[in-house]
Amino acid sequence: MKKYHITAILFTLILILNFILTKPNPTIRISTADQLEKLFNKPQQNINIILASGIYDLSAQSIIDSTCGNCEIQDTLIAATAGLIISGKDIKISGPDDKTAVIITNSGYGLFVFNCENCVLENLTITGGIRDSSEFATDAAIVVKNSNVVIRNNKISRNYGDTSLIEKNIVGIMGICGRENSFLRIYNNLITKNSWDGIALYRDSEAMIEENIIDGVHKTGGRYAQGGRGIGIGITWNAKATIRNNLVKRYWKGIGIFVDAEGIIEYNIVEDVTTWGISLWDADKGKPRGFISNNIIYKTGAMGASITSSTKENPGFFIENIIVRTAQDSLYDSPDYYGFQCSLAEHLVPDDFTIDKNLFYDNRRADPRLSNHDINLKKFEDILKSQKEWINRITILENSDFYRDFIE
Repeated sequence: MKKYHITAILFTLILILNFILTKPNPTIRISTADQLEKLFNKPQQNINIILASGIYDLSAQSIIDSTCGNCEIQDTLIAATAGLIISGKDIKISGPDDKTAVIITNSGYGLFVFNCENCVLENLTITGGIRDSSEFATDAAIVVKNSNVVIRNNKISRNYGDTSLIEKNIVGIMGICGRENSFLRIYNNLITKNSWDGIALYRDSEAMIEENIIDGVHKTGGRYAQGGRGIGIGITWNAKATIRNNLVKRYWKGIGIFVDAEGIIEYNIVEDVTTWGISLWDADKGKPRGFISNNIIYKTGAMGASITSSTKENPGFFIENIIVRTAQDSLYDSPDYYGFQCSLAEHLVPDDFTIDKNLFYDNRRADPRLSNHDINLKKFEDILKSQKEWINRITILENSDFYRDFIE
């Protein structure tokens, strides 16, 4: 009998413990900016925050960033502003499915995810960023530092900043910025009309970047507070990323792997960009690695793709990509701009870097001595049909000009 009671007690304790461990995080419903700001006056833990439809007009707070995200000397104090500092553990912030919870950040670091473990941002519209005065502030609608976070199903738009500051410092406001000691999972976001890079990763950050539409719309290259300035997706210093199934269009530059960064770039479309489509660049000091395959590069002003790398060990490859109508703008014909003005600019290619099975059509060369890989239209269309299997793995095809012009 005693044995039975002990077993029953143990079983009850196990049930209680299991309930505690599996109990869902409490839900907090928010409907005003004031409620949201008060909640994050301190780090939070184990909460599920649901924002009602409406406008959340945040008040910027001054911060000192203890390091510089994109400086030669990392240990540099940076004065900046933040709309909301999200810190703690197991925090989820969700808006309605139609993204009608609109957060106006009024700051440089809009949503600053800092020292946050297992955080989620979803179904939000994030807008209204204001450029910080420091040129070294990594201003973005979402800045992630010392955190791991899922960023999905958001609309990040119209974070422009001030034209006078952009004229002075060049840099604008990014969509998403990954910083030190962070892992980001960035899925199915619309990142549009922001005045600097769509997504940027700096030192000691890593990301999965999939199924996002990154559209500059204005495609401006000047020092104006408009969309499409900077790079659609850029990873630099020693950042790492898998970049898959994204559409980058109407930007100044497409997708770049710089300095010591490492990237898997596959099943993306880069189109209608002012300068180059995809670039692997060591900046004369790094050892980048780029594993670049099954991408479509369509309609660029400068070269389609550019390889400049001195990496000797496992440097990567450039295989089975489609490059069409690149190097179209004679403004960039001088190699002093970006390099060789042609479809595939092979500036410095490591011995073990494989370039193979790429498909070229209707590209331009600034100099007839540059390489020409183009085939005629009939052969191009025949080969394109044979590659439909991998092309159809690109899930954002229907939003693409290339799809409309060659596939539909």
